[in-house]
Amino acid sequence: MKKIINYCLGLFLLAFVLSACTNYLDINSDPNYPASASTPLLLSSGTTWSASILGCDIQLVGAYWAQHYSQNNTSQQYNTIDQYNLSNSSTYFTRYWSSIYTGALPDLKLVISQSEAAGTWNYWMAAKVMTAFDFNMLVSLFEKIPFTDALKGSDNLTPAYDESKAVDAGIIAMLDAAIAKKTDAAAQVSMGSKDMVFAGNITKWVQFAKTLKLKILMRDFTTNQAAIQALLTEGDLLAVDAKMTNFTDQENKSNPLFENDRRKLNTTTNIRVSATLVQFLKANNDPRIAAFAEPTSQMFQVGATAAADKIIDVPADQKPYYRGLDQGTYGITTFSSNVFPTSVHSRAVLAATDPVYFMSAAESYFLQAEAWARIGDSGKAKTAYETAVKAAFSRWGYDATAFLAAGGAYAFNATSTDSMLNCILMQKWVSSARTDSWNAFFDICRTGIPALGAQTVTDQSRIAVINSSYVTGTLAPSVGSVLLAGQYPHRFLYPKTSSDYNPNTPTVLPLYQKMWWHK
Repeated sequence: MKKIINYCLGLFLLAFVLSACTNYLDINSDPNYPASASTPLLLSSGTTWSASILGCDIQLVGAYWAQHYSQNNTSQQYNTIDQYNLSNSSTYFTRYWSSIYTGALPDLKLVISQSEAAGTWNYWMAAKVMTAFDFNMLVSLFEKIPFTDALKGSDNLTPAYDESKAVDAGIIAMLDAAIAKKTDAAAQVSMGSKDMVFAGNITKWVQFAKTLKLKILMRDFTTNQAAIQALLTEGDLLAVDAKMTNFTDQENKSNPLFENDRRKLNTTTNIRVSATLVQFLKANNDPRIAAFAEPTSQMFQVGATAAADKIIDVPADQKPYYRGLDQGTYGITTFSSNVFPTSVHSRAVLAATDPVYFMSAAESYFLQAEAWARIGDSGKAKTAYETAVKAAFSRWGYDATAFLAAGGAYAFNATSTDSMLNCILMQKWVSSARTDSWNAFFDICRTGIPALGAQTVTDQSRIAVINSSYVTGTLAPSVGSVLLAGQYPHRFLYPKTSSDYNPNTPTVLPLYQKMWWHK
């Protein structure tokens, strides 16, 4: 995890080669530190910075807080995340803040200024949308952020913090400006592979911008209903994934979470699949469990008493077998024994070539389904929901048709607004595993779905047994949480690197303090 800068440099060099391959072997200049950077290189660099930190730290924290992942009980690499024991000096907060404010956004700002001067509006548009995306992530994680005064460099080293609603309005204005340049952008020579998200497809950049706008407007549905309805009626929303796929199974060039967890740490057993997610998937016979969890080699054999419980090899007729691990169990002795052998708990599946998703087609359709449900059009909500679930299944090579049919585990329930929202947001929660878990965290805070439960998945008096009081599909409390019962993280803390040097930094609020748009 401490080698994120080296990783970013590795991907930066890859981006440099992709964007400036005719010049990178010039022995009279240092290719690592060019005196000036071309617009294509800067776009690649800004995109790389955004993806590298999003796909590592933000995906990691989001996955623990959304209960897709849990920390292995016999090691403690991510224990502070799993037990909500993070201060404002945490590297997860400071590293994201600095990576975006001093890495991604300055590069994208240069793209905007250089391409505006040159009239290369395709680069201008892409940089505008990526800038909007990065600011939206910042305001979603921290609430108040430097926005109006941001990126002024030495002209303002102590920027003011803007209110969240003002930032949202500014981001939407940025997206509207990008959308308005569609014709001018499309008239330019294609960016091709220098665009690491859509390979130069301007139509998709416009759709990404409109869908991101919809996502922001959904935070205050009642106020923004007319604008939301207009976007839905127009229908020009994202139908493909907005993602970076330039990863290979080589050091410093693989998926950022895989790189930092599986390649760079001295152990590869830290990230287990959360019992919350596994229990939901098993209860619904969902085949996607194989895309998220590795099968275990051993399992608990439940005896008549706790003393009679034992660990056995998984019988052939029960393979593949999956078992999740409860949240926050490192160092906890409230269970019958502090023994959670790695052989009986599934490790999370990660791959070197996994993309980093900025927005997926599934997310786009889930957003549309939620919007139609809130408007009251159950028919359009059902259509968008089923399209979203099919996209989420097909991503891993599975067919959702039987699950969506009448009587199927994921059949749409149009009985009421609440029943529709529960279907939509529960499936959105599952679909974001291994791709964009941070979105699941945002939705939990925004909608309360999945709901916070009061019971662990495992029986605390007997770890071989599933807790009969646990309600499948609810978030289980983190056993070792430093928060009070019923409290849950809702924000990143303003980094100490900001509060120590910028007197305009707001008071650091508790991790559990809700934002204005949270349920």
